[in-house]
Amino acid sequence: MNPDIFRPIFDYLGFPYPGAYMTILFFSFFMTLPIMIFSSKQFGLSFKKMFFLPLVIVPCALLFSKVFHILFEGMLPTYIEGLKENGISYLFMRMLNPFTPGHVFYGGLLGGFLAGALGTLAVYPHDRTAFLKTADAASICVANGLWLTRIGCFLEGCCFGIPSQIFGIRFPQGSRTMFALYHLDPDHTNLLSDTQPVIPTQLIHSFSNFVIFVVLLKLALSKNPKNPGYISSVFLLSYSVTRFLIEFLRFDTRGSFLIFSTSQWISIFLFIGGFMLFKKTKTEKNQGK
Repeated sequence: MNPDIFRPIFDYLGFPYPGAYMTILFFSFFMTLPIMIFSSKQFGLSFKKMFFLPLVIVPCALLFSKVFHILFEGMLPTYIEGLKENGISYLFMRMLNPFTPGHVFYGGLLGGFLAGALGTLAVYPHDRTAFLKTADAASICVANGLWLTRIGCFLEGCCFGIPSQIFGIRFPQGSRTMFALYHLDPDHTNLLSDTQPVIPTQLIHSFSNFVIFVVLLKLALSKNPKNPGYISSVFLLSYSVTRFLIEFLRFDTRGSFLIFSTSQWISIFLFIGGFMLFKKTKTEKNQGK
């Protein structure tokens, strides 16, 4: 619960500090390279072609994650006001700047998927098997990044859970969580002390994502080869279910429609897509790796 935990490193190097979440996020992007090296060998893909893909996927994922933050987390009026006050430079310096806080995973997933799909089609034209294998490799990278970045959420104090005296953690006075809780429930939030205990949904989500990462890694290392796309389907199914359930425990401000949050609606569609892919990969004749 310390957003400045990595600040001494940046101060020593003379770089501006982007915050704990952004530090871990970019570390997870760097972790993509060794995973891609492993995946290209494991799935019989060209490493040179795989090396090219993150250079396209990462910027698009960051851009779309910012756009989703603006559109679906109620931030559009705030950013429009900032745009009016600061001019067009605000659009690039704050609104769409990937180094500033405010990212939504599902936006990044969509942007990364679109960029990855176009990139894969460019380097593997008309090769459906290579496309699915690349998706399998990308799923392992995404799962690894997810469990890491949720730790960043915990350090920053965002994405917190509902108040709970049974299974809760107090965030310190002056933290991002304290001010967010005061906005949501001022009658039960004291600005002069630590917050009331809240469920650490960030750590719960980090643990569930780590389990998913381990499962995907085990499937990739299995001596029984899986059909291309199978690992991707397992990721889509497992992540959509865990995200849907954890959303019930979230208390922070985020978009919603009817009885579900925006992320829950996306999880439903993601589950349907994952289930269709799972059925297809299970019924097809085994194509190996």
